[in-house]
Amino acid sequence: MASEKMVVVQIRDSTVVLERERTSMCGKCPANMFCTGEAQRIRLEIEKGDFQLSVGDRVVVKTPATSGTKIAFLVYTMPTIIFVVLLVLAMNFFSEILSFTIAAAAVGLYYFFLKLYDRKFKKKFKPQIIQIDRD
Repeated sequence: MASEKMVVVQIRDSTVVLERERTSMCGKCPANMFCTGEAQRIRLEIEKGDFQLSVGDRVVVKTPATSGTKIAFLVYTMPTIIFVVLLVLAMNFFSEILSFTIAAAAVGLYYFFLKLYDRKFKKKFKPQIIQIDRD
């Protein structure tokens, strides 16, 4: 589990909207305003829990650990492998255009099933506020 410090920007009935600055390499780069044209912020809506929060409060949020390598493999590597393998196999039986169409359709189908997996994963991904940061 990882923890992040975030700021409360909006309070709803049973949820709260939190925000923090992006801490990726782009977020740390002094020239990021030239690349993206805007400040990079991450927003997250989660359940309030038992905390009495107000806008501007700093909170510590616990998030489940996820593997960046696994995500990159599922999103980038697998579709590339599927596309290349199906393209090469289909070229033995069909024309180039039909082979390309078959490979592209297979990648589209893969992303469809990946989206279904993502919806299932979102139910397990439940960040929680663990404390109010008074510093």
